[in-house]
Amino acid sequence: MFAQKNNTTTIKYSSGETKQFDKANLSYNSKDFIVGIETKSDSNQKLIIDLVGVTNVNFEGTSFIVKSYKKNPYLFEVLISGSISLYKSGEHYFLENNEDGFRELEKKVVKGLTLKTFNYATVSIYVNKCKEAQENAYNQYDSLTISNLKAIIETYNNCNLSEDTQFANNVITLANADKEFIEIAVNVGYNFLSTDFDELSSGVSNNFGTPVLGVQIYMNTNMFNKSLGFIAMVDYTFPNEFNSLSNNIYLNTETAYLSTMLGIRYTFNNISKSFSPYIGFNTGFLFNSMSYVTKQQNTVGAAILDFDTTNELTYNFSAGTYIKFGKQKIDFNLMYQPKINFGLESTDNLNRLESYYTVSGFQLKASYIF
Repeated sequence: MFAQKNNTTTIKYSSGETKQFDKANLSYNSKDFIVGIETKSDSNQKLIIDLVGVTNVNFEGTSFIVKSYKKNPYLFEVLISGSISLYKSGEHYFLENNEDGFRELEKKVVKGLTLKTFNYATVSIYVNKCKEAQENAYNQYDSLTISNLKAIIETYNNCNLSEDTQFANNVITLANADKEFIEIAVNVGYNFLSTDFDELSSGVSNNFGTPVLGVQIYMNTNMFNKSLGFIAMVDYTFPNEFNSLSNNIYLNTETAYLSTMLGIRYTFNNISKSFSPYIGFNTGFLFNSMSYVTKQQNTVGAAILDFDTTNELTYNFSAGTYIKFGKQKIDFNLMYQPKINFGLESTDNLNRLESYYTVSGFQLKASYIF
């Protein structure tokens, strides 16, 4: 492939020879490196001029030089020249200095998609003798675009360079931090739940609220700049009794739950010193704590069916924020519980009946972290 424009192109050779073309295009290989100049001969035939013996090219006012990468010569646009130089060939970007040589900057790849941001690691190596440049690079860890990269290199090239490697303050803090630390919290909250007993009595449901008490253990890590953490929690949902006489069926229920969950959270630490929002995912078991369901037809002498309730594996999603004031920290959390089926079993001397009811809802909770 090639890029087509219509201005003069000048090619200079190591022998001192110079060639000019009124119409020329940059020629690219399959890996998007610039491998030569495409023009036309006197007989109007396509002509590819390779880079053998070429030192530099002025293409439509833009300067390119020839450099070797993996034993192949390519044309590179000079974006910045200095203690650290920045070059571009196609969509490939390279850094160069005296200590670390000539190296390509890797772009981030997420699920097979190449992003327009660069990996931090290579940049940090090249700017490690200027603390200000290190700080700037680290602060752009997740958003190292080409404009950010140019600003970091300009900072480095104007820096009073140290003979020793320098590290950003936040890098030092992170390096000296504990590998992980544990926090414990007690929480109070309120569940807004919807139970559906349609399988027992058509159209019967119950929307209710009930208090929650629990404890949580936070397992914080230094992964992803302290953004990734884990949580274990145990919550008790207070009992709620519900009765129905619909459909000529007497239904009496009491539901109470004990949940044990393990979760993962991603916290956005760079928004504010006081507020740290997060998103999370939890999974575990929801135990029916002394819950029961009783069903009886509203007729004389009808049998009473007492159902035992099962315990179920479940999952939920959460979002919230840590609020810090002084040395104190509170975790405000909103959790969404998707619909879950609880099995029901009733057994007498002759029959074994099975049914189920469903639960879904939201939970609001505040946790005081010690």
